[in-house]
Amino acid sequence: MSGSITVLHYRDSTSDKIWAIDSKPNSDGGHDIWYGRRGSSLRYSPTSDSNWRKRLNDKLGKGYTRAEGLTVDPETCRVTALSEEHNSLPSSLWYHVSSKVSDHQMRDWLDATSDRFAEQFCDMAEELEQLPVYQSIYHGKYSGGAEISEGPLALLLLFAFRRHFRKSDTSDTLRGPVQIADDNNQLLTSDFDELIELIAKGSEFAALRQRCTESDFKKYGVALGACDAPVDLNAICSDTKAAFF
Repeated sequence: MSGSITVLHYRDSTSDKIWAIDSKPNSDGGHDIWYGRRGSSLRYSPTSDSNWRKRLNDKLGKGYTRAEGLTVDPETCRVTALSEEHNSLPSSLWYHVSSKVSDHQMRDWLDATSDRFAEQFCDMAEELEQLPVYQSIYHGKYSGGAEISEGPLALLLLFAFRRHFRKSDTSDTLRGPVQIADDNNQLLTSDFDELIELIAKGSEFAALRQRCTESDFKKYGVALGACDAPVDLNAICSDTKAAFF
């Protein structure tokens, strides 16, 4: 079974539907799609459209939700469980931005973030701005991704991007206006400490660990806005004789 197939489910008072798409290109350079009623054999519909992300996000925008741990058997056109041996390690992180965020807001955030980062790491500012994910967001693309192999700045930029717009969002939405998921459709943690632990233990981050120490990762994170700077107690001024924390 293929771990590249994303399965979505939609259910209301009259419908109980499955829709799935394979992110791997077919022979026409497009992507294979399956759809139909849950529990039955699905209809197979190959396409020549290469923008599978847009098709997926369109369905999510219509109320479909991800069916974790499932795939489609191309031979029977039926939904089946994705076995662990075929559940490959994720190599990318994908972002999706809701229409509540304008392209101007995305660009303004990047400009401010880049300036702040350059103040502390001027020798790495050019590397940051040349990242494909930086360029994708800067040019107003509401869906895109970053390869884990691109290094710590790509990961931290996405994390900070989501954090900023989640903090500025005044609605009651649970996931916020920016979502990040891996190749296996698992949403990335929004807790920075959990992210540190994930990178320290995850085999998919082995190359990243060799390129960046945990200390530097946290410094880059602060500069990009992925986390808050630690409080320096020695820098706190007080006229009183003692302060208690």
